[in-house]
Amino acid sequence: TPPRLAGMLRSSVKRGGGGGIIDKMIPGYQDKIWAALPQGIKEYKVKSENDAFESGIASHKKWQGLLLSWKDTEKGFAPSQKYRKPAVDWRRQMERGTMHYGRW
Repeated sequence: TPPRLAGMLRSSVKRGGGGGIIDKMIPGYQDKIWAALPQGIKEYKVKSENDAFESGIASHKKWQGLLLSWKDTEKGFAPSQKYRKPAVDWRRQMERGTMHYGRW
């Protein structure tokens, strides 16, 4: 296909709440369909959407608690200042560029 027609062949999803052709032909058709549905189906749809939303929140809370408890444990892995040696061997000083030659 020529390059100028390639853009026409690609399907694109347009989102943004503009509505489609059916919304222009039959304004408010979704509300009419919703009003015609039995009460049980309406309740099921609302409950399933709410449950899906709340299950994401519950999953987040579970992982958040797990990760926060791990972070608290992780703090204990830091080396203690109690065992810190104030002297630094000459090889490390050479690597850092902090080697001091001569008298203090």
